[in-house]
Amino acid sequence: MMRSGFIHRKWLEKKAFLRWTGSWLLLVMATSLLAADLPEKYRKWLEEEVVYIITPREKEVFLRLKNDRERDLFIENFWKQRDPTPGTERNEFREEHYRRLNYANQYFGRGTGKPGWKTDQGRIYIILGPPNNIEKYEDLMGVYPTQVWFYYGDPALGLPSGFNIIFFKKEGTGEYVIYSPSDHGPQALVADYMYNAADARDAYQRLYQLSPNLAEQSLSLIPSERMEPGVINLSSNKLLATIFSLPQRRVEDSYAEAWFKYKDIIEVDYSTNYVKADFEVWAYPDGSGNYLVSYSFEPAKVSVQPVSDGYLIQFDLNGHVSDTQGRTVYQFEKAIPVKLTQAQLSELGQRTVAVQDVFPLIPGQYNFDLLVKNPLSKEFSSCSSKLVLPGPEEARRLGQPVLAFDSRKVEGGSAVQPFRAAGWEFFVQARKSFVPAETLVLGLPLQRLKEEEGQDFSFRLHLLREDQSVLEQYLDQKNLYETSFIYYSLPLNSYGPGYYSLKLELLEKGQVREVRRVDFEISALKALPRPLIITRGQLEPADGLLLTGLQRLNQGQVEEALKRIKQAYEIRPDERATVAYASVLFRLADYKKVVELLSPLAGEQAPAEVYALLGQAHQMLNDYARAAVYYETYLERFGTSLDVLNFLGTCYYQLGQKDRALAVWEKSLSLKPDQEKLKELVNSLKKK
Repeated sequence: MMRSGFIHRKWLEKKAFLRWTGSWLLLVMATSLLAADLPEKYRKWLEEEVVYIITPREKEVFLRLKNDRERDLFIENFWKQRDPTPGTERNEFREEHYRRLNYANQYFGRGTGKPGWKTDQGRIYIILGPPNNIEKYEDLMGVYPTQVWFYYGDPALGLPSGFNIIFFKKEGTGEYVIYSPSDHGPQALVADYMYNAADARDAYQRLYQLSPNLAEQSLSLIPSERMEPGVINLSSNKLLATIFSLPQRRVEDSYAEAWFKYKDIIEVDYSTNYVKADFEVWAYPDGSGNYLVSYSFEPAKVSVQPVSDGYLIQFDLNGHVSDTQGRTVYQFEKAIPVKLTQAQLSELGQRTVAVQDVFPLIPGQYNFDLLVKNPLSKEFSSCSSKLVLPGPEEARRLGQPVLAFDSRKVEGGSAVQPFRAAGWEFFVQARKSFVPAETLVLGLPLQRLKEEEGQDFSFRLHLLREDQSVLEQYLDQKNLYETSFIYYSLPLNSYGPGYYSLKLELLEKGQVREVRRVDFEISALKALPRPLIITRGQLEPADGLLLTGLQRLNQGQVEEALKRIKQAYEIRPDERATVAYASVLFRLADYKKVVELLSPLAGEQAPAEVYALLGQAHQMLNDYARAAVYYETYLERFGTSLDVLNFLGTCYYQLGQKDRALAVWEKSLSLKPDQEKLKELVNSLKKK
């Protein structure tokens, strides 16, 4: 029974070591199956050249690519993410990697029947490079051929300051394989060892007589660690697992999924220049049944361009909100130029830039995707977030919390700005990290509690460290119903560095009904650099009405859309509101009103929508000649559109201009041949 328990315990303790061997073999096998259809050079790149340094996410994205052009762009991006000096022509990481790969193939495959990169020594050499020292026990009587490679380690990477990697030939033959103190033990190194194979203490004594130094090294891969023979060495197992995960931990592989997502819509000169970014989104009710979505975007680096009166940063933002069926509910494009002084530019060496904005959104469940391009450096970043915005019929009362490193009281006004609510402006950083000298600020909107004021509600807050409560406090209900908002500040000077959570509970008659939780970190640093916050513009009441009206229109809620867009038009009848108002009226078949609204806008600076809507409105009013003029103008100014081409062909046909109609429709078919009904119409007209 004791023997069985020992074996079971030993198996559990060896998990870390077995994990990297077994999972790596499974990954290699799975990749080989999926990569079987790749062209040879890409299969070799994936399965041989970068097999030890590519992350699972990168590998999965690479295998989803459809053509060689995409694969070449991915490979270029792969190396750029690892370039230690991205501003130079050389990529030192790539050069060193291929030097190690070539060295491994030249020296470690001899006599093994396999290429050097496949051997254990080759793998270690490719990951860690040349050892700082090598001890060889290859001609020592009674000891199987053994090599001990010593490396200096970096504690910041989870490595000890110095460690050994031991290789030996099992039973004295074959290739050198990695030695594990737990998996093999000193008995695996003693030649012709005839005693109890499980008796590590006896084997250690025998090995000590042959080589005291090697005997000590066989108990632990960490020279400073003293172990007893036969004791499972967890630290050595952990060391091996850490080494094999190093290449994946040294790169932020989120770029791969971002590049794959946007590869078809970003220009080629951007596609290999991904910059990691942090992203914070906060949605809170606006009091009218909709929400205001504030977002903060912080790129890991910012490129600037000198201009006559300072320095320029340029961000081009492309936002897209889609519902759970993938339908577009709202999208926007925005250019944000930022001018900096020399002093502000100098600050960027220690600080990041946070670009913040806000937009309104109707209730629902959405995916919010943000693509940000820097046209000066041809770099791009992207972020995604899920938004769950309950409608008035849903029972949720606690809104979404926001954590800030500072706040200030602001005067009320009609305009909306990012991260403002209930008379407070919150200064947020996407990475929720604080220092003990700061005061953490929590903001959390409440929904519909004002209507239920008579009920027995209370609020309890917990500060948790590793899920253990270190603070419990009931919040004062004063002004909560009036403001429908919780504002709470917490000085952090009583709490040490670590990972924490703020948990807020809504209690009804003493019972927990709802919970909101947000995680953060208290850093050991004395101070943290806070971002330079950039906010451009503000949201006026007419903007909110117009945008939420268009969102309702995108979801087919035409009557509700008309109500909101008409209000926006009456408040501010500019070009944008006029076009939106005309779009709703067209849906409602009020074509004369569409013509009345849009005709004054038709001119050199008019947007494409004006000509498209005017053409369609005149066509529906059977004024085909006027419709054709607007369609022709559209195509001349804004380029080809299949819908406009087909509408124009219909107008020509109705005007009796059969040849012109056929010419336009044939052009449409040349652009998109699978328009079967149009193809049938064209063929029938040709036969007449």
